[in-house]
Formats: sequence, C-alpha cells, structure tokens
Amino acid sequence: MIFFDIDGTLIDHASASAAASLSFFDHFPGAIPFSREQFPAAWEEILNKHFNRFCRGEVSLWEQRRARTREVFAAPEMDEKEADARYRVFIRDYETLTRAFDDAEPCLQSLAGERLGIISNGAREQQIGKLQRAGLLHYFSVMVYSEDVGLGKPSASIFLEACRRAGDASERCVHIGDDLEADVVPSRALGMRGIHLSRAGKSPVGPPVISTLRNLPALIH
Repeated sequence: MIFFDIDGTLIDHASASAAASLSFFDHFPGAIPFSREQFPAAWEEILNKHFNRFCRGEVSLWEQRRARTREVFAAPEMDEKEADARYRVFIRDYETLTRAFDDAEPCLQSLAGERLGIISNGAREQQIGKLQRAGLLHYFSVMVYSEDVGLGKPSASIFLEACRRAGDASERCVHIGDDLEADVVPSRALGMRGIHLSRAGKSPVGPPVISTLRNLPALIH
C-alpha cells in the first residue's frame, strides 16, 4: 500500500490558511492583537501549537480549536459558544480556498493499479472534504485519521493502524509526506519506505527524497 499525507503533500494547506487568516483578521477589525502583516504567521504558529496537543492526545479536536481561538484574540475567558462561532468564520473561508497541488492528480493517475491510502492528522470530515472538492477522493481505498486511534503522527499507532487496515506489513508499505518529524522519520522507524516530499529539493535525512509528486511513480516503480 502506498500512503499519502494530505496537507502540504496533496493539498496546499499553507496558501489557503494564510489567505483565510487575513479574511478572518478583517472580519474582526481591531479585535485581534497582531498587525495584519504579522497575522498569517502568528495564526499558523498558534494553530500548530494547539493542533500538536491534539495529535498527542492531550485535548479533543474542538478543545484545541477553542484554545487557538482564545489565544488569537488574547481572550482566555471566551466561552465555548463564542469560540466555536469565531472558529467557524475562519474554517468557512479556509475550506473554500483549499486546492490540490498541480502535481497531485497527475501523480495519482500515474499510479493507476496501485493500492493507495491516506494517513492524516487532520479531522476526518474536513480532510475528506478537501479531497472530495479537489477530485482526489476516489483514488484512495484506505484512509486513517488521528481520530481513529486517538493519536496523530508521529505516533507509531496511526501508521500501524493504517498498515493493519491495508492488510500489509509495515515493511511492504510506502508513506509520502512533507513533514520530516511527522511523516518521514516515524514511518522509516517502522520499516516503511518513508519518502520525503521536499518541494525545496533538500532533505536533511537523505534519500529517498523528491521535489515534486511527478517524480514519485518512477521512484516507486
């Protein structure tokens, strides 16, 4: 089974998140204690901090969403209802802005006949929506999300559950992702063929590394 990460690998999360964060900032004029220029980077840093807590099993999906919203507004006293309502302002725009990378579908088309799967830390419903809107969902027969095991990457649990559902030993599986710590290092530690997608073309952990998904079929075959 050939497994793919989603955000940063198949779907351009960074561009969508940056654009949606600016719309979010403009929706609440004067309420967010950052400059508009600073906010996309600040938003991503806060998002990652709390999302990583979710991946470690420390908080629920909605608890981390509320925590990041409260931090963004510097309002720790914000109640759940208000935090949820403000978060939905962001996610509404973000979901409309997500797009597949240009190399994603050509790669998947070139792998016709291979068994393809997903291993993702993102929320199941949201991630399936991204793949569906991008026209990529039908390529995948096995999909495992952090919600399925209570822990996200880099935990071994999510990789092993994906291999179990695929009916393959980890040594027979491939995993492609853009994040060294979440995708490449842990998958290789389990004996999977962990391929680093480094769109900058550099990888401190060495081969196999690709700079575009268009190079993946030749590498695997």
